Amino acid sequence: MDDSIIFVHKKNEAKEILEKITCFLNNKLQLELNEKTQIIKSKQGVNFCGYKINEYRLKLRTRGKKSLKKKIKSLEKKIYSGEIGIKYAYTKICGHLGYIKIANIKNLSDKLFLTEL
Repeated sequence: MDDSIIFVHKKNEAKEILEKITCFLNNKLQLELNEKTQIIKSKQGVNFCGYKINEYRLKLRTRGKKSLKKKIKSLEKKIYSGEIGIKYAYTKICGHLGYIKIANIKNLSDKLFLTEL
């Protein structure tokens, strides 16, 4: 993975760190930062690895939520029809559960997982 985020308190700190990183990459590794490199306010938040991250929380991006909801609905239908068992369905969402557990998802998990199968 070559993408990263650095949070600092002040804009001048961000500029200094960005300059140091740029110099290190150029001088030691002969690499350059791409056009996506930017300094933004943490209140604005940033999309990163499927999450929306701001200074207060880490949330799943809307696209990721929609995808997870769609997958769970599909699995529910297959369980009700007898096409698959609950254990098999669980194996299909385990990766998603690991991915979302670090985000602020209480409302989402209540909606998705507190329904009877």
